[in-house]
Amino acid sequence: MNYRGLAKGNSIELTEPHPFPEGQPLRVSVEVWPSRAGNARTLRQAMHTSPHLAQADVDELEAVIHQGKIPVNDGWVFNEGK
Repeated sequence: MNYRGLAKGNSIELTEPHPFPEGQPLRVSVEVWPSRAGNARTLRQAMHTSPHLAQADVDELEAVIHQGKIPVNDGWVFNEGK
């Protein structure tokens, strides 16, 4: 589950309601909430947060993309009747 919150000194105040009772032990992972999609700061932040891909995964993705390419042959479509 993801909740928005605000840093307040050494505490984090959630800005959305949550279903947990008072005193419930929780595991918390903290990261900056992106302020605007597409800005340089958000892009750099995304590049340095999980998930990081192994080079083998990138190579496999590129190979699958290459295998899925359909050759372009538009010569016959527009040249009919000539």
